[in-house]
Amino acid sequence: MSSESVPSDLAPWLLAYVAEQAQPDRVDAWVDRVTTAILQEIPEVGAAEELPEALRVTVRDHWLAFLGDFAQPEQHFHLVDAARRLSVDIADRQLPLEMLIRFYRVAQQEVWAYVSEVIKELPTADFDRADLLMYFWNRAGVWLDQSITESIAVYQAARSRVLAGAAAQRYESVRSILAGELSDPRAASAALGGYPISVHHTAVVLSVGDAEQAGALEPLAADLARRIGAANPLVVKPGGRQLWMWLGTRDEPDLTGLAGAAGAAGSAGSAGSAADLRHESVVVGVGSATPNIAGFVASHREAQGTLRVTAPDTDDWLAVYSDVELPVLLGCSPEVDRFMSRQLGPLAGEDEGVQRIRETLAAYLDSGGSAEEAARTLVVHRNTIRYRLGQAEEMLGRPITRISPQLAVALRHHDLFHRG
Repeated sequence: MSSESVPSDLAPWLLAYVAEQAQPDRVDAWVDRVTTAILQEIPEVGAAEELPEALRVTVRDHWLAFLGDFAQPEQHFHLVDAARRLSVDIADRQLPLEMLIRFYRVAQQEVWAYVSEVIKELPTADFDRADLLMYFWNRAGVWLDQSITESIAVYQAARSRVLAGAAAQRYESVRSILAGELSDPRAASAALGGYPISVHHTAVVLSVGDAEQAGALEPLAADLARRIGAANPLVVKPGGRQLWMWLGTRDEPDLTGLAGAAGAAGSAGSAGSAADLRHESVVVGVGSATPNIAGFVASHREAQGTLRVTAPDTDDWLAVYSDVELPVLLGCSPEVDRFMSRQLGPLAGEDEGVQRIRETLAAYLDSGGSAEEAARTLVVHRNTIRYRLGQAEEMLGRPITRISPQLAVALRHHDLFHRG
């Protein structure tokens, strides 16, 4: 990085200044001044083991590097090694980035105060003090700005490595628990960074159609955790298109209506509902709340199974295991499909009229045999419901009052696994 060239009338003074300030006693005085100012401004640094000394070394190396470049015709910045080590150290200690930035801001204030002192104490010289002030500030400003920018980049890279390492370790611990290799509750909790094991666990599995869009899953998971009312969820990234989450709660959370609210996207009055969470191509399966380490495993398996009956970009993008337990357990096999065909007969057809009759019959059964409730659900007149139910009776060859539980299961299976 180059900046303004050295004015010719300043060159002799600059050479003499650099030679004087590079003396050990002058360097020590500068290091003491800046380090003391930082420790006074950020007192928690003084309590961190070895951090004050690392700070002193960084201040010293920055100043010596700056002096070595100060009188050169063109400025060429480089971040000193001590500053890189300090940025990595702060990241490894999991201290906030703001602390590192404050180091430089305090140093910057000291530089401006120091420059003002230097200019004020200058004897009558053969050059304009304003020229020296501008030159000093330009050089120091560039050095500090570049130091902050590159130190932030080093910190963020180191922090990413720390987080990636912790995430990988957490995933391996979860994998061991799911495989039954880690069954001691205390050891499991320690391996998961303190996540409680002797509680109710509600597992959530989120999946997206394109792995490149997986970044949308973590904020969605956080939103779901808040809506369910669980703090400090355990989030694991297994790689690929999925994100796993466990919500540990003392009591069983109320998941009633979660899937229904999520399916209300775009409806009037749905602002603030879970429908606002829907993301393109994302599906979510929610397991039941089950206690202890066995529940940790079981709820996750339920959530994974529940994904099989979800459909992206529809009202069924999110499903709760308790709402779809029987279809998930039966799965979709040739045997189950033959069962469905026998029960539905002509109702298994795919033309639009048959689909409406099947939808009406399912709503009628879900409402406990109430035509009025089914009409409200489908937003049609109750006479339309009765007419379609009559058509269903003709196709089935038996009265609606004699509909068996097997038919209800077949309708649900068709809706979840054969929705076109």
